[in-house]
Amino acid sequence: MERINPEKAEKAIKLFVKQLGLESGFKQYRIMKMFNEMAGESVVKHIKKKTLRERKLFVFFDSSVARNQIFMQRTAIIQNINQQYGEYILEEIILK
Repeated sequence: MERINPEKAEKAIKLFVKQLGLESGFKQYRIMKMFNEMAGESVVKHIKKKTLRERKLFVFFDSSVARNQIFMQRTAIIQNINQQYGEYILEEIILK
């Protein structure tokens, strides 16, 4: 049995996702996942809702302490996400 070249498989998957028009959904999922990793477990458990619209991430909290913690880190989180993503994908994090 022949081994599949991972580079070819990755290109095929990207093409498949693009043809189905699922790119934006995957981008949103990836950004949300990166945000959760950077925010930390203690903050994530206080998030009620997250929405991404027009390069802005809206995050709704049930705790003012968790919201303030992210408020202090939001610039670093935005830079980190953009750097990891490899393009300017996130402009602002709005906390509510």
